[in-house]
Amino acid sequence: MPALSIAFDIIIVGALALPWVLLIIDIFFSTNVSRVKSLLHWVNQQKQPAVAGVLLFAMTYALGSVVSRIAQDFFDDDDLHVHAFHRLFRVGVTESSIRTNVFCNAFKDTDIPKPNEAAAVKHEPSGTPNPETPNPEPGDLTTEKHEKFKANNRHCTYTGRWIIRTSEPHTHEPIIVDPATHQRITAEWINQQEDLAAEIFGVHEAAVLLKGTDATERIRQFRDQIMVLRGAAFNGLVAFSLYLFWWSSESLPGLGWAVSFLYASLGLLAFFHHVAVTPLGDPPYMEFTLLVLAAAGWHILGSPAHKRRRGHRKLGPHNGHKPLRFGYLVLAAFVTVSVSLGWWATQVLYDQQVIYSYEALTQAPGK
Repeated sequence: MPALSIAFDIIIVGALALPWVLLIIDIFFSTNVSRVKSLLHWVNQQKQPAVAGVLLFAMTYALGSVVSRIAQDFFDDDDLHVHAFHRLFRVGVTESSIRTNVFCNAFKDTDIPKPNEAAAVKHEPSGTPNPETPNPEPGDLTTEKHEKFKANNRHCTYTGRWIIRTSEPHTHEPIIVDPATHQRITAEWINQQEDLAAEIFGVHEAAVLLKGTDATERIRQFRDQIMVLRGAAFNGLVAFSLYLFWWSSESLPGLGWAVSFLYASLGLLAFFHHVAVTPLGDPPYMEFTLLVLAAAGWHILGSPAHKRRRGHRKLGPHNGHKPLRFGYLVLAAFVTVSVSLGWWATQVLYDQQVIYSYEALTQAPGK
C-alpha cells in the first residue's frame, strides 16, 4: 500500500504538470500543433483504450517523478540569499527553515524554569548526581546534537526569518553567536543549523514511521499531502510564469521583460552561491528552473510571431493563437499562491506531528 500511495501521488503531480506542458507546445511549437492533433486523432481511431491508458500512465508517472524531485529541491534551496545593510536577506519559507523553526520552538528555552529543571536545582553537594535530573538515554545518538543546536540558538532568534540582523543597531559591531569560536551570523552558519536540525529530525521521523502504518496513518497522510501540494505549487509557478510572459507580450511587454530579468538575476545569484559552497553537491534544480523560465520569457517576448500578434491583437486571432485573457493570469496566480500556502501549513503540521509523536513515544517530554 505505501508503494501504491507514492505512485498515486507521483501520478497526480504528473497530471497537474500536463497543462503547462501543453502550453509550452502551443507557445513554442505552434506549427506542430496540427501534427499533435492528428496523432491524438490516430490514437483515438485505433480504439485501444488499454494502450492509450498505459502510455498516459507512463507519461504522467515519468513527468511526475521529475517534477516531484525538482519541486522538492526548489522549495528547499538555501542558495538564494543576500547580505546587505548589516542584514541577511534570505528565503524564510523553505522545507529546512520551516522544520528548523518548528523544531526550535518545540524546545524553546524560556525564562521560567520547567518543573523538572526547578527540581534539578537543589542544594546538593558539588558533584553529587541528582536522581530527579533527567539524564539522556545512553542509546540516544541525537542528544549531543540536540544540545548543540539549543546552545547555538536558545530563543529561536535566527529561525524562520526572511531578514536577520547581523550587527548591533548602534555600534554596527558583528553579532557573535558563539563567543568561544567568535562565530558570526552568516548564511553558512544558518545552513549548518538547519542541517543539524534535519539530522535530529530524521532520526525522530524514522523512529515514528517505524511504528507501522496504523499507528502513523495521520502522519503519513500529511506526508503524502506535502508531496502533492509541493508539486502542485511548482506546476502552478511554471504555468503562471508562462501565462505572464504570454499575456505581457500582448499587453504589457515591459512587465514581462522585468520579470524575466528578475528570474535570471535570482538564478545567477543562487547558482553563484551553489557553486561557491557546494561545487559537487546537489544538482542546481532551482537555478536551472529560474534560468529556463527567464530564457522562455525572452523567447516569448522577442519572438517575431508574438510581435506580429501584438501588432494585430485588435484584428482577432493571428497565427493560430487567440489573445490570452487577463482572467487566466489571475486564476493561475490565485491557484499558485493558494497551493503554496497549503503546502506551507501542511509542512508545519507534519513537522509538529513527528516531533510530538517522538516525544510521546520516548516518554521524555523534558529531554
